[in-house]
Amino acid sequence: MKESEFKSFFKPYSQNVDKANSLLFWKLSDELILEIIRRNIPLALTSKHTTILDAGGGTGRWICDLSKVYKSGFILYDLSEDMLKKARGNISKAGIGNRVRIIQGDLTDMSKIKSNSVDHIISIYSPISFIAKKKRAIKEMYRILRRNGKLIVMGHGYFNAINSKINNYLAPASELKSLEKTSMVKWGKQVPKLNTFSKESMEGMLRRAGFEILATYGVPIFVQPGPEDFDSENVKVSRVSAALSRHDFFEQVFEVEMRYNAMPTLANRGMNILTIGRKKKEASS
Repeated sequence: MKESEFKSFFKPYSQNVDKANSLLFWKLSDELILEIIRRNIPLALTSKHTTILDAGGGTGRWICDLSKVYKSGFILYDLSEDMLKKARGNISKAGIGNRVRIIQGDLTDMSKIKSNSVDHIISIYSPISFIAKKKRAIKEMYRILRRNGKLIVMGHGYFNAINSKINNYLAPASELKSLEKTSMVKWGKQVPKLNTFSKESMEGMLRRAGFEILATYGVPIFVQPGPEDFDSENVKVSRVSAALSRHDFFEQVFEVEMRYNAMPTLANRGMNILTIGRKKKEASS
């Protein structure tokens, strides 16, 4: 992604991204992700001496939420100054500044982080989809993880992108052909082209970097957002978000999603693909 394109996207995005889960579709998605993190990084594997790095952590909202679950320290690693400016305010407001180290940098070159120094890494809502040299970023994450450390990485779903471009966008044949060939999608004028992943391509990328694959989830696999759920002002409300305001419906959809979202035959339905990898051995020098 060009630097000008990067800045023009993330500057306005940083102002509204923290309000997204005011829409119930995104709140459901957040709850699914949080549950997956809890199941794969159990409290027993953490302590105040543990470090969790959020790769492409943006405004720090996931660190703020996870700080209520884990006693560990955190590293927020992101390239966008606009996102980090927002993060500093969020972290200060949450009163966790003494537990968070903020680093501005590119995920393809994390030389500011020592090898084998981080216990676990999360990368939520698809920073990997924005990175041209995505394989290099994954190798860097492997390098900085300690042995048996876990990586929870999320990218845009390939098959969901094809489905959406056909059914929601009625995309021209040339766009569909390009998406199928390159696994890259463009959702709008202000959004750069993004990498998409299948269960198989995400797992293959992690496996080639040295990770042992523990699980892959589709997030979500059944519930689909409406166009209103992508309102940049987070004001419009889709039919599904309105329905999810009913507590019983929200809870039932959550239960159904969690019951099936890691099934190998269903994960590729996911709007996003989320894979859990574990570092099997020390990174070579």
